[in-house]
Amino acid sequence: MGKAIFITGTGTEIGKTVATSFLAFVFQKLGLNTKIFKPIQTGLAEDGVSFADQYWYEKVVGLAQSEGLYYMEPAVSPHLAATLTNTTIDPALIVEKIEQWKRQYDIVLVEGAGGLAVPLIEKEQEFYMTNDLIKECSIPIIIVSLSGLGAIHHTVTTVSYAQQQGIRVLGLIFNQFNAESIIHVNNIETIKKMLDLPVIATLPSLENVTKHTMMALAERWLANNERKQLLREVLSVEV
Repeated sequence: MGKAIFITGTGTEIGKTVATSFLAFVFQKLGLNTKIFKPIQTGLAEDGVSFADQYWYEKVVGLAQSEGLYYMEPAVSPHLAATLTNTTIDPALIVEKIEQWKRQYDIVLVEGAGGLAVPLIEKEQEFYMTNDLIKECSIPIIIVSLSGLGAIHHTVTTVSYAQQQGIRVLGLIFNQFNAESIIHVNNIETIKKMLDLPVIATLPSLENVTKHTMMALAERWLANNERKQLLREVLSVEV
């Protein structure tokens, strides 16, 4: 039986798809059969035809083992997209898919839409949230954040919310990190002091992303043996 990890973020447009792709290449380099599952996808790619996240995985970085379940054209919150498109989201089906792929793959990376407090289903008196789905799946999370101003507050509050919800946080990934920026460097150092959580990776800003650039990024990260140990300790992955 494989392991499933939910990739969430401190907000939207902070690079969850980039971080998920990076992790997929890391695991593939280690010889682990890896599946990417983004169950709820909203919004189209620049071609106006493909769905943005699926287009990224398949066309931009060439990760064929990626799949969605609910595809909705409006680039809005899932609960609103479902209303606008008359789509019924069934959490039990998402859970079933994850369990199915855990039996077929070593690693299943489940990318969420937005952050933990994003509503997926609107009911009469309440909302079914992303955090509800994670708890129903009984899987841990990795939190993705940007590295610049606001990273401290956004990361600390997201971790606090996850812990209040009883969700296990494995670690953090920071996107668009610039080692020459005193703000970026201090943000990471401060967050490390404030939270007893490992920083799994700091990913640079990427231009003209291709499969080759993502593979090279994963190879450079894996060149450090301490990071392989991190995978063993934090993700309980045998490498």
